[in-house]
Amino acid sequence: MRRALRVACWLIAVVALLIAVAALTIWWAMRASLPSLDGEIRLASLSAPVSLTRDADGTVAITAETAQDAVRALGYVHAQERFFEMDLARRSAAGELSKLLGAATLSMDMDKRRHRMRARTEAHYANATPEERAWFIAYADGVNRGLNAFPVRPWQYLLLRTEPDAWRETDSLLVISEMYFMLQGSGFNNRYSEIQLRKMLGDKLFDWLQPLGGDWDAALDGSVVGAKTMPTAEEFDVRKFPPPVAMPMNASLSVDNNSNRAEHDQYPGSNNWAIGGARTTHGGAMLANDMHLGLGVPGIWFRAQLAIGKGENMRRIAGVTLPGVPQIVAGSNGDVAWGFTNSYGQWFDWVALAKVSPDGKEATPAAALTTHRETIDVKGGESVALEIREAAFGPVLFEDATHLYALSWALYREGAVINAAKPIMFASTIDDAAQLAALTPSPHQNIMIADKTGNIVWTILGRIPARDSPQATRGTLTPLASLPTGWLAPDRYPLVKNPPDGQLWTANNRQLSGAGGDVIGDGGFDLGARAGQIRDRLRERPTMTEKDLYAIQLDSESRFLKRWAALAQSVAQSVAQSLAQSVPPSNDKTAAIDAQLKSWNGRADIDQTGHRIARAFRERVQKQLWLAWLKAGDINAGDKMPAPVADLETRYSTQRFDGRFEYPVWQALTARPMHLLPPPYTNWDEFLVAQLAWVHDELVRENGSLKAANWGKRNTARIRHPFSRAMPFLSSVLDMPAAPQPGDNHMPRVSAPGFGASQRLVVSPGREEQGILTVAGGQSGHPLSPFYGAGHRNWLEGKPTPLLTGETQHSLRLAP
Repeated sequence: MRRALRVACWLIAVVALLIAVAALTIWWAMRASLPSLDGEIRLASLSAPVSLTRDADGTVAITAETAQDAVRALGYVHAQERFFEMDLARRSAAGELSKLLGAATLSMDMDKRRHRMRARTEAHYANATPEERAWFIAYADGVNRGLNAFPVRPWQYLLLRTEPDAWRETDSLLVISEMYFMLQGSGFNNRYSEIQLRKMLGDKLFDWLQPLGGDWDAALDGSVVGAKTMPTAEEFDVRKFPPPVAMPMNASLSVDNNSNRAEHDQYPGSNNWAIGGARTTHGGAMLANDMHLGLGVPGIWFRAQLAIGKGENMRRIAGVTLPGVPQIVAGSNGDVAWGFTNSYGQWFDWVALAKVSPDGKEATPAAALTTHRETIDVKGGESVALEIREAAFGPVLFEDATHLYALSWALYREGAVINAAKPIMFASTIDDAAQLAALTPSPHQNIMIADKTGNIVWTILGRIPARDSPQATRGTLTPLASLPTGWLAPDRYPLVKNPPDGQLWTANNRQLSGAGGDVIGDGGFDLGARAGQIRDRLRERPTMTEKDLYAIQLDSESRFLKRWAALAQSVAQSVAQSLAQSVPPSNDKTAAIDAQLKSWNGRADIDQTGHRIARAFRERVQKQLWLAWLKAGDINAGDKMPAPVADLETRYSTQRFDGRFEYPVWQALTARPMHLLPPPYTNWDEFLVAQLAWVHDELVRENGSLKAANWGKRNTARIRHPFSRAMPFLSSVLDMPAAPQPGDNHMPRVSAPGFGASQRLVVSPGREEQGILTVAGGQSGHPLSPFYGAGHRNWLEGKPTPLLTGETQHSLRLAP
């Protein structure tokens, strides 16, 4: 027994020692892939020494004599801190994730590979001039030197048991392409669905359900799009169709009730605005910008400050960078400040190519299409072959019995990701910055620019395709002969400068009517409620400070939902006063809802149940009407459908019922025509009471009681690392802390569990010391770094972080 015990103890000791050695090896490997923070490192390609410092939040300050050296140093630090995230971005754009991550990403790769962005960017780069390439050559050199400086490969590749590939100059073009996909990809997919929807419903019903605008408009030129006329009973009568038109009252149709689904909510959300010199106490203009995106760990942006030049000629540029791209993306350089919101213009066209002509012959000859064969490599599995057909202007992405549907997209055109324009970060005047914006190879954005002398400008960033004929209207195809040719000249860009009231604002909404609006088109603008709230907040004070603009970024007043709350209360009170016996079971439910709405403070605060009730009521009513009207339109369409599709919700994204669908819904709720009331309801009050009762039941089911269903439970931040999604046991180590968040869509502080303001910037050029830059997700991508998650707590709590770097904590010298 003693001998056995000794053997057992010996075995336990050996196992413990092996575990300790393994843990020590893992710890050493993780430590060895940490960035170098101090000392001196040689970069032979530099023309002069470069200083690279970090403050307590890991914000990097680069001091270099030349722009080329600054960019090379930026590439070095990007690789040291964020190479894996850069790798994911280039692979995602090229459809090459599966080679690194396996079959789990195969469907994503198949979708992206159809655009052939690896081949396109390489062709564009091959046609670029030496001057255009120089910027990317310097950056790629810095990236590869930063990657090769690690004693071991970055920790993510150790975990994946693979080696990272070197960075190529064209990979930066792929990162730019990935931003096109992120910001415009849903637009062209939604437009294709709208084309099919218009075919099914006809022009009048489609235009009523999908209007260009209405009374929530907050355009810069003050224009308002009139409401479309409601269809008559003769034109469209829901009551003609059988009771199955009424959608079942089940949980699957709710957007609000499921917290797991809420984690994936994505709304239009970016805001930017500017006030002129007459609106500040110091006479300089001031900019505010918060770009809303899907949130992850680390955050999409990397805080950096560049000081380029010598002595009096030195220029300091501070803001955020996008790892993989060699420049400050948004920020201030002492003369001008700039920031973006997604424009949601129409930068794409769908073209139908007939398969068979009326005489039965092939209408689109095979010679008119080019066939490309691509191979998607899959880690741990067999490669997948993909055949892609392309017209001269773009790939065929969909087809039905009679047509091929090919996409023409600005991204495909030469000059969309690389050209000779210098970055905006080097602009000296507001006019120079606006001119550069028109030439910048970038996804199309509302760019807001402010300068130190008090001027403000709004225009479009990104190269706009020139058209000889008007753009196709929403839900229609573009004739082949009407596709754009060339690029629009900068002097023809829509632009608003120094308006009389000294303020400009955008929030993904429609900005202009007339010729300027025609240039931008409609790629899926957001409702103007958020923009209008920002505009009105700016009008509240004659002069404002940085803190005043930052407070607007955190504004969570739910002005948009107040009329829905009033409608719910009106219905609830009507039930309480009625002696009718048709809906007695709902009396207690509607009374409970009324009580919560009476105590609501009118904001999307985490302790408020009233906001959640009003929001869920609106969504439920809209979803029920959308599906009922769509189903009736589908039945009414008969043989007009281009192809049979089984499920309406699959065919038309559920996001289509939000946003501007508000206009026809509110028209119907105001006029209450019987021919638009879904059966089997006998009147509109009965319909609304049923939706309120459903909201009550769902919130009680999920939260235990109505009072407990506060907004914070629905809107808890879940900002996760890519690895924790596949390996949940890593969540406590890699993810940002879960915490209830105020804010929602249709207000300045747009917020969802995995979506929100990726950064909050407020700055007046020349007064960067008073500037604010708060960034989500942290600075470093390494969990053992002191900067992993740095700055995120301030973002979570709405506390401002200074724009400029603080006291130096680490100093690294890069020597030639």
